[in-house]
Amino acid sequence: MARSLRDRVSTGIVTRFSLPPESRHSRGFDSRDDINSRVQADSRFPQTVATLRAAGCVFAEDEAVILLEAAAEHDVAGSAPAVGGSEQRLDELVARRVAGEPLEQIVGWVDFAGMRLQVRPGVFVPRQRTRMLAEHTATVTKQVADSRGSGAESGSGTVPRPVVLEAFCGVGPVASAVAASVPEAAIHVGDADEQAVRCAVANVEAYARAGESSANVTGHVLDCLHGLPDELRHGIDVIAAVPPYVPVTAVDFLPREALDFEPSTALFGGVDGLDLVRRLIAESLDWLAPEGALLIELGQDQVAEATGFATERELEAQSHLGEEEQTVVLELRPGHWN
Repeated sequence: MARSLRDRVSTGIVTRFSLPPESRHSRGFDSRDDINSRVQADSRFPQTVATLRAAGCVFAEDEAVILLEAAAEHDVAGSAPAVGGSEQRLDELVARRVAGEPLEQIVGWVDFAGMRLQVRPGVFVPRQRTRMLAEHTATVTKQVADSRGSGAESGSGTVPRPVVLEAFCGVGPVASAVAASVPEAAIHVGDADEQAVRCAVANVEAYARAGESSANVTGHVLDCLHGLPDELRHGIDVIAAVPPYVPVTAVDFLPREALDFEPSTALFGGVDGLDLVRRLIAESLDWLAPEGALLIELGQDQVAEATGFATERELEAQSHLGEEEQTVVLELRPGHWN
């Protein structure tokens, strides 16, 4: 599974940051290897690598490629980058990276599950481990859509769209994945950060258009789930979220770029990391449809506590463990499984 540079800091796994070759070809871009070769032939590449390495960047070669590509001029069609772009632009980008700003915020995008999602300065950058939540959300949403389609075929009338909410949405990685794979979905995104909501709406709309999808998206500025419109009450089929779940006691283990350039409200969830997870579980009871599902990403060591809190509220739980055996998607449903 591809990992962002943020994940690589903690895992030491070196992979490409940008879109995989097949995604670039499908959008009319040159292949990743072609771009890498051209960028690495640029006379500024060795010095850029040296500057980044001196600043402590572990993946200096990877980052140099990305920064040179970002500095390059593009033709009006947005096809292949013209390596040899502005010296001043490259100097600005490198200086920001040396100062510790996250690479994704500098270049304005992150590769997530084959999608190039827009990222803005100061907005939480999605981690690659969230791909599991995105895939599971798309699967559950598709199941809802398929079951309603079967009902329509048997003569039950008009098919209502499956309603999906990505809470604590950041730039909307989960909602974008749903838009790309479930064209009939009615998608809502919500976050306390208004800039994040605008970014998420733009990303979802972009991937709905790219997939010729009829999925629509509405953004909401929320305090957890407070702020949703009343017409959604007991009508949301799938709520998916990555609430802040880092314990405040773990602050010393986070990379400085996260602490300095991402909102703390998107990182920390109280003493045990579960303050907002508990709020989300409790508040979801007012918004989930009778057969709806709440999908939450959290750490493996937090599952037992979160599950106990949910079962006390008559929600049934099932957990899905990630490949790295550290991240879990906790699936909660009101009282029964389909």
